[in-house]
Amino acid sequence: MAAAALMMWQFSRPAKDSSPTPLESGSPTASSGGIEPGGRERLPQSEPAAAEPAALPQNNLSRDALLASVLVRLREWDDHDDSKLRPERIREIDALLKGTNMLEIVQELPSNLMGYAFASPSLREKLMSDPKAALDWMSSHPNVSQSQLLTLLHDWGRENGEEMQQYLVNLPEGEWKQQVLATASNEALSSDPVAAITWATQMNPGAQQTAFLAMAATDWAKRDPNAAVQWVEQVNVPALREQLFGSVAAGAANIDPLQAADFVIQSVPPGEVLDRSIAGIVWTWAMQDPSAAGAWVSRLPEGQTRQTGLLNLMNIWGNRDGAAATAWVEGLPQGSLQTQAAEDLLAALPAETSAP
Repeated sequence: MAAAALMMWQFSRPAKDSSPTPLESGSPTASSGGIEPGGRERLPQSEPAAAEPAALPQNNLSRDALLASVLVRLREWDDHDDSKLRPERIREIDALLKGTNMLEIVQELPSNLMGYAFASPSLREKLMSDPKAALDWMSSHPNVSQSQLLTLLHDWGRENGEEMQQYLVNLPEGEWKQQVLATASNEALSSDPVAAITWATQMNPGAQQTAFLAMAATDWAKRDPNAAVQWVEQVNVPALREQLFGSVAAGAANIDPLQAADFVIQSVPPGEVLDRSIAGIVWTWAMQDPSAAGAWVSRLPEGQTRQTGLLNLMNIWGNRDGAAATAWVEGLPQGSLQTQAAEDLLAALPAETSAP
């Protein structure tokens, strides 16, 4: 069934000189996940804390004393992070922050410790009580890292994705908006490639936007290659469109590497993008069926594309089944293909194994 779906590629694509329509944006969907205290292992989301009173700091500590107390505990956590101790440490930090003007405390923390504070349910509840204000607060505090921004966008997207989308779209143009859009795209990559594309298409053109679009296109193609191809056809920047075709083919190789390889040969002109795409497809294909991958690579015309594919084939095959790879190389007709395959296999084989 997968092969039948991929067969549509060659017939669903318009001629190369067709005028594609501009990029389209869909509705973003927030991905699942948790917080990342200190940038480490994600922790489960806690129940929302009770409404925060506007009173004095807990235990009547002064602001400076409270900050010092929080710092001591966070430094202990950072010096020795034990997963078994995390729940109790989160409760300690939460108890200190709860009932205080916690943002004043948190904004004074060094960047390497701030992530731990974001494990506090009370702090996350505070941020989500007004996510627009929380995002504005983050924009003016350089200690806030991308992981903390991602935590806010994750929580906000789960609670009210439409509100978040509208607010982010209307952020003033500038470096902060680009950082927020990139984080939103990154947050969606693991669970919703269409949402990741939605956010990335709103970024300024450049290497970072291209990277997010390429990763999302690859992941989308693993799930629905025809839909991914149809989207790429609408990209109106030729160089970007070629690169995204390569990304789609790399993802689709997980479903049907033969169709993916034939597709990228027809869709991408010779050059670096094609060579990189073939390398990725052959790598995936060699993990599944190296002899079939070898038969396809051997039919390519002599040149850099064949050389790149052959190198990846021998790297995988030689390490996984050196005897079978050797037999395949020995069975090739004498000439440049066999010579190159033998050289690549020799480099790939363990030191104690002899190449043909």
